[in-house]
Amino acid sequence: EAGSDAGAGGVRAGTQPLWTGPADGVQVRVTGRHGRLSRLPAGLRVELVDPASGTASAPSYATTATATATASTVPQPVVTTRSGWGADESLVKDPATYTTDTKVVFAHHTAGTNDYTCEQSPDIIRAIFLYHVQGQGWNDIGYHFLVDKCGTVFEGRAGGIDKPVLGAQTYGFNTDTSGVAVLGNYNDALSSPPVREAVAAVAAWKLGLYGYDAAGSVVLTAAADNGKYTKGQKVTLNRISGHRDGYPTECPGNNLYADLPAIRTLAAAAQAG
Repeated sequence: EAGSDAGAGGVRAGTQPLWTGPADGVQVRVTGRHGRLSRLPAGLRVELVDPASGTASAPSYATTATATATASTVPQPVVTTRSGWGADESLVKDPATYTTDTKVVFAHHTAGTNDYTCEQSPDIIRAIFLYHVQGQGWNDIGYHFLVDKCGTVFEGRAGGIDKPVLGAQTYGFNTDTSGVAVLGNYNDALSSPPVREAVAAVAAWKLGLYGYDAAGSVVLTAAADNGKYTKGQKVTLNRISGHRDGYPTECPGNNLYADLPAIRTLAAAAQAG
């Protein structure tokens, strides 16, 4: 989590969630080392998430492509709303926090399986939402947008897709940025044209709300020591960057990361009309 929620009681560290599909058991092997000692983290536990609990198992798809309060240089892409994937809004305890604008869009992958049907995408997103909120103690799902392998765009964190909502997606650089997570593991899979086009469309629109060139770059200041940068360090980032550019992680996977130049080109072309 970010902002005032970062130190809230019950906030826990954790891995990325792993989508299994239907399963009736789980086996986990964990190894750890601290100095010369073999040691595991205190309070280690496995979170089991049933995405159908408390929500419709097959929610209807509500979409929006309405005009926003701030004019962008490109049209808003069609987005499946939170009600469309079945978000349980009663679990979101606090209203959204807002920053100033969106200077960078970070691309992520969820690092789960690629063996899912696009009809299962709402289930996967509900599972991520429940894991972030109930497992890790966050206020809401961390990502602003999610994209499935068919190129469908989903609304993530609540507060308004055209607003600069503070998310929890690139620790140290959550302020004035937006995160788009592609469902799947893109160390394993190659991205498809619909995925690249969807990520580019979201990025071109979000950056266009503030007049930023999707092919450009910007200097941001790290807000925390995050293992890659120190608090207060000035960092030059592409307007469309990968999670690994701001944080020590493999995300968004080697294949999707290699596609970012093409995604920037698509987004810049959209901004150019």
